[in-house]
This record gives sequence, structure tokens and C-alpha cells, in this order.
Amino acid sequence: MVALIWSGAIIKTLSKICFNIFSNHDTRGFLGPTIEDITEQLREDLKWLYALDEFTTPRYLFILPVKECEVASIKDIKNWLPIHYKLYFLCECSHEPTRMHVALRGGYSIKNSKQFIQRYESYLKPTLKIAQLLLSAGNLAIPQLENASIANNNTVPLEMNTSEYRQDMEQRLKFVDILVNHIDGKQTSRRSENLREILTYLELVDNEQSLGNLDPVTTDDGHVRWVCPEHYDEISFNDNMTSYINNFKVLGGKFDQNTKEAVVIRMNVTERSINMICDAFTKGFNIVKLVFQDCSFYEGYLETLFDTIINRSSIRCLNMTTVRVRNYVGMVKYTCKYMIAEFNNQSLKVRFNGTHNENTSILGLILLRNKIHRTLNISACDFLGHESDLQQCLQTNGVVTELIVQYFTNIAILNTILNLRTNVLHQLKLALGLWISSILPSFCEMLTKNTTFVEIDLMDHLGFKEETFVIKLLDILRESKPTKYLSLHIKDIQPSNKKETYLIKSLTDYSFIS
Repeated sequence: MVALIWSGAIIKTLSKICFNIFSNHDTRGFLGPTIEDITEQLREDLKWLYALDEFTTPRYLFILPVKECEVASIKDIKNWLPIHYKLYFLCECSHEPTRMHVALRGGYSIKNSKQFIQRYESYLKPTLKIAQLLLSAGNLAIPQLENASIANNNTVPLEMNTSEYRQDMEQRLKFVDILVNHIDGKQTSRRSENLREILTYLELVDNEQSLGNLDPVTTDDGHVRWVCPEHYDEISFNDNMTSYINNFKVLGGKFDQNTKEAVVIRMNVTERSINMICDAFTKGFNIVKLVFQDCSFYEGYLETLFDTIINRSSIRCLNMTTVRVRNYVGMVKYTCKYMIAEFNNQSLKVRFNGTHNENTSILGLILLRNKIHRTLNISACDFLGHESDLQQCLQTNGVVTELIVQYFTNIAILNTILNLRTNVLHQLKLALGLWISSILPSFCEMLTKNTTFVEIDLMDHLGFKEETFVIKLLDILRESKPTKYLSLHIKDIQPSNKKETYLIKSLTDYSFIS
């Protein structure tokens, strides 16, 4: 249960906001909600948001028009939708709205703003009220992506405390408030699955896919809060942390409070220990990195661990070295020699150290238990000689929609990827591999048979210097039926060469190429 504190000053602030909001609506013959009604509604909305346990996407978000917008200057509400809006996240450093702050890394441009607002109006309404409260309290600092050095901790730069800034922000918030309350929403279900689709509406996301530079923290009552690095230690170290750390040490583990890294060495993991560890991870034992060295698991226990870490914990990195996996009679089934998995918002990055038979077994368990991460990042080098096992892993996946493959220097791996038969995967990103001349013709040939990927992103550190390859690639993709979007990262474009000519023609004639 969330405890919300409302002082008299905040009530007065709400009164002002309430007047501002409803003064822009036709209220003839309608008294409107009382201050107590607004207060109670916001309290209930915050309880709902707090209960929404989402470990990939921050849930406190609001939007603002990028440019100054006068409410009276645009008469038709339909003309408000195409305006350029940006999305901002809030750090949940307090249960009291006026003590929250805008995430330092923010300002994500929104694609298809009409659909976005229709879909997420139920999320936008309560957080918009919080933004209005922050403005009235003098704490609404809006950072820019190119300038993330603005101080937080409720310290707003002087230029953001001027009357001009406050009037501008008040006008923008009023603009969005009227829009959200007038738009024909689609009554989107208030579920985590819908919140995870937000990424598809954003023009630019950080390289590490970190939204607002916020990290999830599990609470002692089993919920999650998204906080900035400055408030991470304060929020993550709850009343039960000391007890969890002591219990973890009793099991034989080590915990570094400075790095938030937990290490387990030479443990034969039992049912009691796995239940104790997993329960702690979901009830406030907040760690950043978990390491297992020279340990032994029954396969069912390892599945339980993966399920908890991936879907319901604050852990951002899992490292396993020489971990033996046993079958139900206690015999070693396979050994994970080395694996590191990183979890960052929607992204799931898995790396092994070399090609081993066990790699696909571990990857298969991870994909089996993953319920929330939609982007899988792997290195082709980890699966050389095991292409059919990799194909089976990826085809049985039911959650991941985007596949990122690096270092694909082998034709067999490319053939495996481009011949996947799955209804789930539809985005493919290939990086660091197409610089090898010998695989380019085969890649083009295999691309003609693609029936799976709708969006393809091709990156290479040499920028596709081979002119004939670029020309052939563009010719093939013009005729490709499933491919709707293509992103190429090309350099060494010279005036009057064929590469330039074909690119200009493609960009002119085909909107799916960027």
C-alpha cells in the first residue's frame, strides 16, 4: 500500500491547477469535481501505477509539445495531433508527487502522436497532474538529450525558475491536458504488455536502450520503482536489505555494497537455497550484478533462477562461469563454461566465450523463461558449428521480436538467420560482418528468400565500401515483399559514382529505405 502525504500547500496548488484545467472547458451547468475528488483520483491513479510491476519500461511518463503552443491559436483539436511532441519520464524517488523529478536523460521524439496519445491516455492523465504539481512547486526541470547535466534533487537551474519559463511550461501542460481530455481514446488495457510497446513510438532511443537513464528497484512489498542513479542507493537499500545480505552470506555468498555485486562460489544449489535467493530478489534484495562460479544446479532450479532474474528482479547482469547443470537423477547434463547476460529495458544481450555445445542449451533456457524482453542481442561467433540448434532455439521463442546479430562472418550462420520460420521475429539488425567480400554474394542470394523479417538494419564499420554490393542489395530489396523498412549505414559516397546514383534513386522512389 502506498502512503501519499498531502499538505495544505499541495491542496492549494491542486486548487489552482483544477481551476486552470476546467477554465478551458465548457462547464456551463456543470460544477465539476471538487478538490477532494481530484485529490482522491490522483491518489488512486498513483496506487494503480505503483501496482503495475513493469521491469522493462518506466511507467511515470508525460508529453510536451516541443515548441511554444498557444491554446487559443489552434481552434480545431484535430490540428493539435500532428504537432511534434516529446516524451519525458519521472524518477520515482518519492511517493509524494512534488518530490519527484524529471529523469535527466529525456526528451524522446514521438512518432505517430495521434495513435500514441489515443493508446496511452490512461497513463498520461495522472502523470500530467504530477508534472503540473512539480511546476507549481518550482521543481519541473526539463532536460535536453544534448544537455543531461542539469542537477536534480529538487535543485532547478535559475533560468528555469523565471516567470517566462513557468508561463511557457504552464501553457504547454495546459495544451496537452486539453488534448488528452478531448481525444477519442481506445480504452487501452492498463497492462505491462501495452506499456512495453512505447519503444516503437520513439524516434531516438539511447544507444544502450536506457529509457531516461532510470533503473528498476524492487521494493520490500514485491513492487518495482524506477529511479535515477543519484537516488538508486537511497531507494534500493530498504529496511530488509541488511537481513537479505546476511542470509546471502550464510548461504556462502559475498556481497559488495559499493558495486552492488553479489558473488556465489562453489555452491551446490539446493531447493532451499534457490527459493531463498529468488524470494529475496523479488522482495527488495537489490543487486546490479550476480555472479556464479564453479557451482552446480539441477536444471529445474536454473530455470527458476532465470525466470526470477529476467522477469522480476532489479539485476542488470548475470555472469556464470563453470556452472554444471544436472538432470533429475543428479548426473551432469552439460556445463556452462562462461556466459554473461545483460538486461537493459527491452534488451536482452547474451554472450558466451567461444563456441561450445552447451551455449544453445543455456540460450534455450533463457528464451524459454523470458517473458518481457523483446530484443535479443547475440554474437554469431558463439554458435559456429551449431547452426541447427540455434535455429531451433530462435524458432521456439515466443516473445523476442527483434534480433541483433554481431560478427556474422560465416555463411552458415547467415543462412540460419535468414531462413528462420517464425511468426514472432520481424526485426533484424546485422552488425560487423558484411565487410567480408566472400560472403556478400551469398548474403544477397539468401536475402531474396527472406519471408520473416519486415525491418532490416545493416551496419558495418567500413560502411559498405563495395559499390557493386550496395547496388545489388538495393535492387533485391526493391523486389522484396516482406521487407517494409530498411536502414543502411553507408559511407564513402562520392559524387558521380553509381553508389550515389542508386541511393538517390532509392531514397526518391522507395520510402522504406533510410
